[in-house]
Amino acid sequence: MVGELRAAHAAVHDTIEREEEACVEEIRRYLRIPGFSASGEGIEGSALATLAYLREIGAADARLIDTAGNPVVFGTLRSRRPGAKTLILYGLYDMTPTIEDEWAVDPLGARIVESATIGLDPAIGPVIVSRAAHNHRGPTLSALFAIQRMLRVEGDVPCNLVFVIEGEEEIGSPNLPAFVEAHRDLLAGADGAWLPCMYQSGDSMLTLRGFKGGLWTELRCDGGAWGGTVDGNHLWAGHSAWIDAPMIQVVRALASLIDADNKLVVDGAGDLEFDLSAEDLKDAQELVRQVRADPSVEAAMLRTLGVARMRGGASLDRLFEQFMFGLNANIQGMSGGYEGESFYSMLPGRAGAKIDIRFPKGTDHLEIAGLIRAHLDRRGFENVRLVGSRGYPAARTARGDPLLTSAADAAAEYGVATEVWPMYNGCCPASLFQSLGEIPFSFAGLGEGERPHAPNEFIRLDAIGRLMHFTVSYLHAWSAA
Repeated sequence: MVGELRAAHAAVHDTIEREEEACVEEIRRYLRIPGFSASGEGIEGSALATLAYLREIGAADARLIDTAGNPVVFGTLRSRRPGAKTLILYGLYDMTPTIEDEWAVDPLGARIVESATIGLDPAIGPVIVSRAAHNHRGPTLSALFAIQRMLRVEGDVPCNLVFVIEGEEEIGSPNLPAFVEAHRDLLAGADGAWLPCMYQSGDSMLTLRGFKGGLWTELRCDGGAWGGTVDGNHLWAGHSAWIDAPMIQVVRALASLIDADNKLVVDGAGDLEFDLSAEDLKDAQELVRQVRADPSVEAAMLRTLGVARMRGGASLDRLFEQFMFGLNANIQGMSGGYEGESFYSMLPGRAGAKIDIRFPKGTDHLEIAGLIRAHLDRRGFENVRLVGSRGYPAARTARGDPLLTSAADAAAEYGVATEVWPMYNGCCPASLFQSLGEIPFSFAGLGEGERPHAPNEFIRLDAIGRLMHFTVSYLHAWSAA
């Protein structure tokens, strides 16, 4: 069976091989366009560039749809096949911030370097290093280029395609829920949704059955009638003996929320009933067994991430369950007070801490935010506000759904096995599309890369071609399933 789908569309694959180098260079050009949703820098140019690509591949109705924030790039392609399925191809054109001093190369230079340059195994070979190379411009544009070549060579695509490429995913997709609700007529009738990914490692492809839901919020404390200075300005540090300190309030509030294992431990968290199926637990147990049997998995992960050990010195297999099913908390950053050279004896008049909470199915961001608010109030932290809260529920797809089994079939075309994870500690607004009718959502694709949201994000130089080939096989496999 290996290679049958590829052989049936050999002319498309031959075209991809001939034009792979040109596609690599065009994706490198795309990566150099800034598009930081956190600050707004380059967003307009990124949206217009993405729109141009969508029009170039043949989506004649491609357009920008305004939201309360950044626009969504939208378009469609219709298959000529009677009764063709419809797939939402979801992507994003925004990118996470960069701290340039932490990068070995220019974060927006899209340079090709040897893997050892950024601390990877030299055997990996040449890599493209850039913000958004792996998450998620590289995969998004690779899939679009594959579709473009299918249309050029064969004159058709095997399924109807609805493109939804947003510009706010990296800040929690605050306006995507309203977009989906307002444009249900454009999205209704979809049979599945796919986020193109480069999830290959060696001869195995990671397929994620689910992504956690997320809550993003800021704990904010300003001086006022409750304590501190009424105008929020700072004081001499010695006054901390008799004046309330907003920074200390935020630190104490955080300490009450998060335990030593980085879990959210608010009142009521233990009463939450997460929706974990027997299939979820079985898949998790198999992953733990595999990791215990092969210590090289942990060693490779440590090297790729650039860390010396797993959390608390525990082994990887002992942390899997929390990664997949835990109610996990993270502090993204804190603000307030003096950050200049040496010291300044001051009592900050305002302080904040941005956090994210990741949770499995069975709850949502509104319930989690409510638990946090009640927890803080019970402990006298009424003055610590929750600001800018946003989020969405978790999403999950059954292992046997054709959208996932077809991904495995497509990977097998290239001699790549599939490793299925029931839930990932990342967040993706897949649940918003599943709300259209419980449609399956797929996170899959060939090509190797890593370090999203971190310095020296990369993809292997051959990842673009591999995902393009996979896209052709995947769309045909799913359309026929």
